[in-house]
Amino acid sequence: MAPEIFGFEIVRRGYDRTQVDAYLAQLVAGTAPDAPPAFDIARRGYDRAQVDARIAELQAG
Repeated sequence: MAPEIFGFEIVRRGYDRTQVDAYLAQLVAGTAPDAPPAFDIARRGYDRAQVDARIAELQAG
């Protein structure tokens, strides 16, 4: 899943982009694990609040 689709800002320290992209691809495909995601914090990662909000939105429906 291309990051442009979700439009997350890249911040100094945020969620690991590769992990987020993989998880969101699984979530959209309906194959994400039931456990909540635990992303590593990385330099130049995705904005954490934006990712958390998008995951909650996708899980809600």
